[in-house]
Amino acid sequence: MSRTEPATVDPAATPVPLPAPLRILDADEYDRAVAAGREAGRRDGVGRTTAEEVVSAALVAVGLFPPPPDEDELDAEFCTSLSVAWEAEAVDPRSLGEWRQCGDEPGHDGDEHDDSEFSWSDGMPGTVSARPV
Repeated sequence: MSRTEPATVDPAATPVPLPAPLRILDADEYDRAVAAGREAGRRDGVGRTTAEEVVSAALVAVGLFPPPPDEDELDAEFCTSLSVAWEAEAVDPRSLGEWRQCGDEPGHDGDEHDDSEFSWSDGMPGTVSARPV
């Protein structure tokens, strides 16, 4: 996930904190880390995309997860509830740190969400409740 401009903080999109010492970075922190990686990569001839992927993987490896995607990055055909894959033993290692969007219809009943691979409830660590329809 690449971010070029600082995102505004939408209180409705604030994730439930992860258990310490794990943490979801805010957009500004993540942007600064990615920018530093791109600059270091540029100096050493590493491409922008590769540098961003390395930074993201390094952050996740030490328990620092990217911020949730902005609302305009979500699929409008589905519920906007999100969950970050943060439990290494519960997800494929390549999925660690990825944000998942609920695959149910927008405004569905209840606070249970699912993306066909993983299920979560509102209020669980690393989740963002659905935004109002």
